[in-house]
Amino acid sequence: MYIGIITNEDKDYNFEYTKELINFCIKQNTKPLILKNFKNMIMNEKVLFLEENELFKKANFIVILGGDGTILRWSKKIAKFNKNILGINMGTLGYLTDVEKHEGTLAIKNVLNNNYNVEKRMMISATINNKEYICLNEVNINNGNVSRMVKIGIDINNRFVDAFSADGLIISTPTGSTAYNLSAGGPILKPDIELMAITYVCPHALFSRPYVISSNDEIKAYVTNKDSVAYLSLDGQQSIPINYGDNVYVKKSSFYTNIIKTTELSFYDILRRKMFEIRE
Repeated sequence: MYIGIITNEDKDYNFEYTKELINFCIKQNTKPLILKNFKNMIMNEKVLFLEENELFKKANFIVILGGDGTILRWSKKIAKFNKNILGINMGTLGYLTDVEKHEGTLAIKNVLNNNYNVEKRMMISATINNKEYICLNEVNINNGNVSRMVKIGIDINNRFVDAFSADGLIISTPTGSTAYNLSAGGPILKPDIELMAITYVCPHALFSRPYVISSNDEIKAYVTNKDSVAYLSLDGQQSIPINYGDNVYVKKSSFYTNIIKTTELSFYDILRRKMFEIRE
C-alpha cells in the first residue's frame, strides 16, 4: 500500500507532524510517498520521494495536511488521476478536511481498514481564450479591487439571462456554496448533488437574486462595458485579466474530487459546527 502525503509547509513547521505521520504509516507496513523537493527536510530512507505526477499515479490514496485552501490548491491536479483525498485539518475552518490534527493517525488507520466512505465532489471548468481551468469551489469575475462596479452579463444555454452592475459574479459548485458564495448571500447547496449557483456580489439592483441551475447547463459570462477592469478568479488562487469582448464559458467538469470521510459527521453537523466557530 502506497500513501501519498502532501504537506502545507506553512502549517507544519519543520515538518514535525508530517514526520510523525510518516513513522505511523511505516509501522502500518505501508510505503509513504513524499514530493521530491522535500527530500532534504524529511531525510528518511524508508520514504519514496517522487515528482508530482509520479506520486499521484502511484499512491493508493493521498493525505493532505493543511486546510481547505491546501485541498483546493491540489484537488485540480489530483482529480486528473482519480485518487481519493484524506484531508487532515491544520488550518482554521475545515469543510473539506475529514479530521483535526489529533485524529490524523486514527483516520489513516480507518482507511487502511476500509472503514470509510468517499464523497464525489462535482468540479466545474472555466474556459477563456481557448484555455481551460478546473475548479472545486467557484469561478469568480470581479472588479480587481478597484472602487467601481463592473457590468457583467450572463447567458445560459445560449439564452440571455441578465446583466447587472456589481462588484462581481460567482459561479459556484455545491462544495463552494459554503465559501465565497455564502458570504455573498448565495444559497447553500448539499455537496452530494450536482447543481451550480450563480450569485452577483453587491449588485446595484433592488431585484437581483441568486440562480440555481442544473449541472448540465452551460454558462457564458462577459463584461459588457468597455472601460471596466475585470479579472477571472479560480478558487481564489489564480487571477486572469478579462478584456471587453472576452467570454468566460463555465460548465460541469468531467473530473471529480474524491473526498474521504472516516467520521459519522453529516454535512449539516459540519456546517453547524463551522458556522458556530465563525460566530465565536
